[in-house]
Amino acid sequence: MTTDGTTTGAERGTDARRAAGRVARVLSGVLVLGLTGGVVALAGTRPADEPGRVPADVVEVGATATTLVCPGPLQLPDETGSGDSAFRRVPVDPVESVTVASTSTSGTVSLTPLAAPSQDLAGGAGVLRAPGAPVVVRAEPVDDLPVPVAGASASVVTEGDLRGLSAASCSRPGSDAWLVGGSTALESSADLVVVNPGATAADVTVEVWGPSGPVDLAGGASVLVAPGEQRTVVLPGVAAEQRRLVVHVASAGGQVTAYLQDSLLDGFTPRGTDLVTAGSAPATTQVVPGIAVSESGVDSVDAGALRLMAPDADGTVSVRLLGAGGDVALPGAEAVDLAAGEVTDVSLGGLAAGTYTAVVEADVPVVASAMITRTGTPGELDEQPRLERAWAAATPSGSGVAAVPQGTAATLALGAVPTGRTPTPEPSVTPTPEPTQGQVPDPTEDTEPQGPSVTVTVRGYGADGLVGEEQVPVGVGSTVAFPVASLGDGVLGVEVLTGDDPQADVAWAVVASVGRPDGRLVSVLQPLVETDAVTGAEVRAGRRLGVG
Repeated sequence: MTTDGTTTGAERGTDARRAAGRVARVLSGVLVLGLTGGVVALAGTRPADEPGRVPADVVEVGATATTLVCPGPLQLPDETGSGDSAFRRVPVDPVESVTVASTSTSGTVSLTPLAAPSQDLAGGAGVLRAPGAPVVVRAEPVDDLPVPVAGASASVVTEGDLRGLSAASCSRPGSDAWLVGGSTALESSADLVVVNPGATAADVTVEVWGPSGPVDLAGGASVLVAPGEQRTVVLPGVAAEQRRLVVHVASAGGQVTAYLQDSLLDGFTPRGTDLVTAGSAPATTQVVPGIAVSESGVDSVDAGALRLMAPDADGTVSVRLLGAGGDVALPGAEAVDLAAGEVTDVSLGGLAAGTYTAVVEADVPVVASAMITRTGTPGELDEQPRLERAWAAATPSGSGVAAVPQGTAATLALGAVPTGRTPTPEPSVTPTPEPTQGQVPDPTEDTEPQGPSVTVTVRGYGADGLVGEEQVPVGVGSTVAFPVASLGDGVLGVEVLTGDDPQADVAWAVVASVGRPDGRLVSVLQPLVETDAVTGAEVRAGRRLGVG
């Protein structure tokens, strides 16, 4: 560290290597599991050695490339036969981009739209405009360590049926995804997009739940996605008139990513478009960060909502909201009874404007998400104000990285969820308002917690590497809204290091927004969070040759 307290490039490199090393252990264990099939067991989960059992060896595997898949452009409505072009449902072209940022300026980061040539990014960060298809991001390891990298797709539509900021983080391919959000009710649309970036065909099974429970899909529940292709399932055509949706996607064969394009109209008035991305799998505790709400009445029909569903059994959930000053009561959410498979929304109406983290605790496994809104002004053909909606998914806590869509004003929502080993502080922190574009609130003004707190390190990265770094105190049991612009100009990605403080687990998200004359457009992006490291993988020699 220099005499003025700043971090040197060598020290930053050491920190980045330590973070990358944790990811390397994850990737190495996963790769061994994929290559050796049934002869591999994760350390710590294997049964005790049986008499005569062949001793196991731990195999070290070099780091592999990090692969992410970014959602593609918006699915535009079919205008065939629409007649007069003045009544086009999307009268302006969407402004679409993919932003990618790495914590390292070494190595190679490539962007490859499906069925298109790849492009390398100098310095590991940059923006791909008008991608035309889902984009595969690949970051090669450096010095046998994986490179932390994040990406985000963003589409901005300023007029028409799809008005809104539709942004989502690029995600790792997998075999299981839970999408909590969307609707197929009248004047709603929900397109399920499944992307297969690999070289193996994926046999995908789709399950859908609605307000009355599981939905029988017209035409079947299986979709075959060819290598390097995407498939779109128009959910109103197979699961019509479902006011609230939860979708589960499971893949056999190739690994995939999946998301929903959700939009709503009220007559001619746009009521928001966003992407619903995969959240945490069913669990008895879910954490949803990034719930940035505007002030609304208790009975407001335009207020946001918390969406809940218990897939397999009846249960009861309780909801805690962590605000700037600690716990905030959500009327009606102290004890919510859930019937198995029935999708329930709990209104966020009546909350004061601010940023919150929802902690959902249940006696059976549940899934959860939140929908936030912004009310604008009426357009020329509108009889009521326009509305913008955004979905926030449940996400694990911990350190990680996230990309910031270029051209947006971004805020980090940092929620310190108590672990139960320390008391929750008394309310003491003044909320930080959502920044308007071009303005940078002072992140230190009236935000110092009084009581137990954890310190979060926030770093911003741009095209030339590290832009800035801040130490942000977060009161245990509270949420802090930290403006990304305070890190410096040209931030394309952020890294959040939560440390190992036993008082609280830190969950976080990026709230991105774009100011417009008819109202602010908003979207909530999940980070790529480090999972628990796999410390080793065991390979045991077989007792016979061959496979018979």
